[in-house]
Parts: sequence; structure tokens; C-alpha cells
Amino acid sequence: MDYEDYNPKHFYEVTGRVIENRRSYHIPKTNILFYEYFLEKEKPLKGQEENLNVHLNRGEKFIVLVHKEDSTISFFGYVDPRFRKESFEKAKE
Repeated sequence: MDYEDYNPKHFYEVTGRVIENRRSYHIPKTNILFYEYFLEKEKPLKGQEENLNVHLNRGEKFIVLVHKEDSTISFFGYVDPRFRKESFEKAKE
């Protein structure tokens, strides 16, 4: 199911981190983002999403939308500008 198949009120936002961002081998080529969320837990949960128009590098953070009743259901939310600034400052160092 896609995010559009759910009611947006059934989700909340958490911080996620990119594990890998790669192109699929299928036709047509799509972007696949592998990520983890609930970063504060000993074993964060993992998710993936295809066909995103955003390119993030490994380790970059973003907002993940997590279902309130089933935390294994998650979707890419958006890139918070604070994370971009943090990422830029680390690269600058």
C-alpha cells in the first residue's frame, strides 16, 4: 500500500537515517531508499521506499512518517532543513 491509501492523521513523525540509496535494476530504473528509524532504540526498525525524487547520501537524516498503530508501516516524509544544515556543517569540518 502507498501512503495515499492511508489517512494522514494515522501517522506521526520520527527521525530516520539513510542506510543506502541506489538505483533498481528493473525497467524503468527507479531510485530505492533504504532507511532506519527509531534511532534511539538498540535495534532501529528498517524501511524502504521507491520512486523518490530526492537523493540523500548514506547517513543523512530525514523525517519518517510512522503509522500510529503499526510501527512497521513507514514512509519517507520530508527532509527537514535543520538536517541539511547539520549535514553541511559536518561535511565542512
